[in-house]
Amino acid sequence: MKRILILTTGGTIVSMASENGLQPKISSHELLNYISSMTKKYDITCKSIMNLDSSNIQVEEWKTIAHKIYENIDNYDGIIVTHGTDTMAYTASMLSFMLQDLTKPVVLTGSQMPISNMLTDGKINLYTAFAAIDCNIQGISIAFNRKVIRGCRAVKVRTMGFEAFESVNSPYLAQ
Repeated sequence: MKRILILTTGGTIVSMASENGLQPKISSHELLNYISSMTKKYDITCKSIMNLDSSNIQVEEWKTIAHKIYENIDNYDGIIVTHGTDTMAYTASMLSFMLQDLTKPVVLTGSQMPISNMLTDGKINLYTAFAAIDCNIQGISIAFNRKVIRGCRAVKVRTMGFEAFESVNSPYLAQ
């Protein structure tokens, strides 16, 4: 059974409606409840490292994410980082340069709709991240809309709809 670490950073995937719009409120352990079927196939550990709207993620947060990946990578077969979509491509690109030559998969994912919404894309995006780990797609990547994109090649091209990310001048790592 593969050991997977899920690091949560906030974003729409863990958001709930509030007076001020969507706000990250679902804990890492609550997130796991939405994909509980995966606990039969994987040994999953969840850790929350921050709970931010991704538009608020900056260099200090990139350092925190990179450090958590670095200190945990040897203990797991792969790491999934949930992240808001606004800056996910920037974070993936930065992590690609901060954590070079990784021999294990580190997959960023998120969603356009909260995981608590019955029409969410969050579950399929998480399942795609697990599939990327199963296929041992090494290094930093983004799993979104049934595609796996190299971290330094991803760009967000749409704010509406599930086809939010594209790969720039490089084929998808998986579909």
